[in-house]
Amino acid sequence: MKRIFSLSMLFICIIAVTSGCGCARIDTGEIGLRKEFTGTIQVENLTAGLHQTILGDVIVFASKEILLSEENITPASKDKSTLKDLDVNFTYITEPTSAFFFYTKYSTTAHMYDKKSHETFLMANFVSAIVRAAVYSAVAEYDALEVNNNRKAIEERIRILANEKLANEKLSGKVSVNLVNIKNIQLADEIVASANMVSNVQNQLTAKKTEVEIADQEAKRIKALSAQSGSQYTNLLTAQATLKTAEALYEGAKNGSVIWVVPQNFTALGGVGTLTAKK
Repeated sequence: MKRIFSLSMLFICIIAVTSGCGCARIDTGEIGLRKEFTGTIQVENLTAGLHQTILGDVIVFASKEILLSEENITPASKDKSTLKDLDVNFTYITEPTSAFFFYTKYSTTAHMYDKKSHETFLMANFVSAIVRAAVYSAVAEYDALEVNNNRKAIEERIRILANEKLANEKLSGKVSVNLVNIKNIQLADEIVASANMVSNVQNQLTAKKTEVEIADQEAKRIKALSAQSGSQYTNLLTAQATLKTAEALYEGAKNGSVIWVVPQNFTALGGVGTLTAKK
């Protein structure tokens, strides 16, 4: 009897395929649940292959890892600055054997239907909301100007927080977030303007500091040169004075004058403080 029924179902599917209706196809990477014409959902998963839909319907689910995006998030940072925009990609996967559990326990709004592939992404909307909340919590651990420099740490923090929330919902082992990637971060305009101003001031201070250091080094160089050549400078002044004295004696001799040369400290004249010249 079962064999006759199976052959009948196969015959119905062949007719349905050739006529373009009455049969659903489940591909590799997908699973399905049969929905009877009475509305009852069968517990067992349908595997890859053709399944008749003349009597009832087949709901097709993606059983592979799913990539989704959450965009236009505006989380507040640790210093209470609101980011202009933050977008993330994330992947999650559900345990295939839990399809009946997900589809019957949670509202249809927890899932996402993809019109292009005609697949239902189990728990997609549910997980998206959890990831979005995790973004707010993760960003709040950093100041606004630190967010860009800590992308990897924030991505990992989002993943951890999301999975912790799923565990709190008794979904650990049934659904998990595997990867988070921040694809866009935009700080608020006033934060960017403030950061640029601070950067300009720091650059100016650095330039001034460099100028002071250069001037200090030049002053030390001159001082060192002066210390090294001090005696040479004194000798030069003495030589110049001696030359002027010799020139004066020469001029005096030409004019027939008598020049009294007094030592510099006047000790040779017993303290006489005048200098006279006679012709």
